[in-house]
Amino acid sequence: MIVMSKNVDEAISRKEEKCIMSFIPNMITIANFVCGLLAIYAVFVHDIYLGAVFIITGMLFDFFDGMVARKLDSVSEIGGELDSFADLVTFGVAPSILAYSASLKDLQSIGMICALTYSICGMLRLARFNTQQSKLPTFIGMPIPFAAMCLLILCFLKNPVSVAFGTCVLAYLMVSKIKFPHFKKDIAESLKPGRLD
Repeated sequence: MIVMSKNVDEAISRKEEKCIMSFIPNMITIANFVCGLLAIYAVFVHDIYLGAVFIITGMLFDFFDGMVARKLDSVSEIGGELDSFADLVTFGVAPSILAYSASLKDLQSIGMICALTYSICGMLRLARFNTQQSKLPTFIGMPIPFAAMCLLILCFLKNPVSVAFGTCVLAYLMVSKIKFPHFKKDIAESLKPGRLD
């Protein structure tokens, strides 16, 4: 009876430990989400540069959340959903608002359409990834964090027409069938112990 009680206690302890571990990558994902919200707020108070800093910070959190989840063996369905919501805000919505505020607003309705197109294609990109591509060795379509980085660079060109054209190109690339390297998987593989190449 004592042995059985001890086994039950150990099982409960392991379950509690795994539950606690699952919060760590989710908190990193939530930090990414918060960065997206802060980026939007920064744009609303006319601080474009701070908005860009928050988006880039969100990219760092996004880079590590999945890696930490796999390292702690706490990959979960809810973690994947949280990651998609965070990515949509930080890399789909915040950059388009920043691009519109920094440059696209000079083109009025055309600029608004370009910004909306980017966000919509980003949403479609994430939906397709979740349902069809999450286990593939490469990305099909440009990853939304990379698209966000490219859009940030475009925003500082101070040329509304170039930004509008680039925004539409990035929107297309996200939903295209073009293959892109899976950088996070490649880096995660290279960090595995015992790997010599």
